[in-house]
Amino acid sequence: MTIEFIYFYYAVGILFGCQLLLLILLSIKKTKRNRKNKKQEQLYQATLNEFVDFLYEEGRPLPDKLCNPENIEVAERIFSETITDINDPIMQRKLQDAAISIFTEHYKKRLLKGNWPTRVNTLYFIEDFKIVSLLPVLQKMLQNLNKWDEEKNQTILALAAINDLTLVYYLNQSPDTKVSQYLDVFSRFDTENFEEAIHISNDMKNFTCQLAIINIISLMKKTKYQWMVEKELQSENMEMRIQALKGLYRLNYMKDIGLLVPFFQSLSWEERLFSTRVAGALLADQFEAHLEILIGDEEWWVRNAAAEALLNIFGEEKLVQVESSHTDSFARDMAKQWLTSGKRGSAN
Repeated sequence: MTIEFIYFYYAVGILFGCQLLLLILLSIKKTKRNRKNKKQEQLYQATLNEFVDFLYEEGRPLPDKLCNPENIEVAERIFSETITDINDPIMQRKLQDAAISIFTEHYKKRLLKGNWPTRVNTLYFIEDFKIVSLLPVLQKMLQNLNKWDEEKNQTILALAAINDLTLVYYLNQSPDTKVSQYLDVFSRFDTENFEEAIHISNDMKNFTCQLAIINIISLMKKTKYQWMVEKELQSENMEMRIQALKGLYRLNYMKDIGLLVPFFQSLSWEERLFSTRVAGALLADQFEAHLEILIGDEEWWVRNAAAEALLNIFGEEKLVQVESSHTDSFARDMAKQWLTSGKRGSAN
C-alpha cells in the first residue's frame, strides 16, 4: 500500500514538474516575443520618418535598417501602411523600386521553401507591393498548381497586380474559369494592359470572358469601351444581352438609344425590365409611349421600373395622369403606390 502511494506521489510530482516546465517555456517564449515586439516597435518609430523623407526628398537614400533581412517584418509594416496613401505616380514608382530591392530575394525563398500559410501570406505582400521581379517565379508556381485553392487564387491575383498578360490566355483556356475570377484579374490591370487584355480576349471569343468584360467595363465606369457593351445588345445570346443592358444602366450612357426599342416588347421580362431602367436613367422622353405600356406589364418588377422611369423623366404629374386615366388596373395601382408611398424595388 505504501509502495502504491509512493508511485502515486511520483506520478503527481512528474505531472507537476511537466506543467511547471511548460509554464516556464511559455513564459520564456512570451518574454522573447514581447522583447521582439518592443524592439520592432522602436525600430518602426525610428525608421518611419526616415522612410517618408526618402519618398519625398530627391536623392535621399533608403534607410539601411530596412534592407536588413532581420528587419523584414518592420519593412513590411512600413510599406503596407505607406502604399495606400501614395497617389503620385513618381512616388509610387519609387516605392515599388524600393520594395523590389528589399523583398525580392526574401520572398523568393519564402515561395520556394516556405510552408503553405507562409507562401499565401507572401503572395498577399507581392500583390500589394507589385514586385515585378518575381514574375518568373510566380508564373512557374501557377503552372505547378492544379487545385484552385487560396494559394492558386492569390498567385493569379499577384500576377494580375504586376500586369502579367499571360493570365488572359491562361484563364481563357481553362473551362472552369468563372466570371468573378476574370473580374478579379481585369480589375487589377493598369490602363494600358487592361486595353491589351480586352483585345486578346476578343480574339479568343470566350463567352464567360466576354460576360466578364461587359461587367468590368460598367462596374469600373470605363466609358471609353462603352461601344463594346452597346454592341452586345445585338448578341444572339439572351444572357449577354441582359448583361449589356445592365452595363449600360450602370454606365448611364448610350450612343444609339434607338437600340432599346426592341427590348420594350421582348418576351423576356428581364430584358423589358433593364431596357426600362436604362430609359429612365437616360431621361429618354422619346420612349414615353413605351413606358406607359410597360407600367401595365404583367411582371411587377417591370411595372415598378416603368413607374420610376416615368417619374424621373416627366415628374409626378405623369403618374397622376396614369392613375386617373390609364386603361390598365395594374398601371393605375402602380402609379398610386409610387405617389402615395414612393414604393421602390430592385431586381438583381
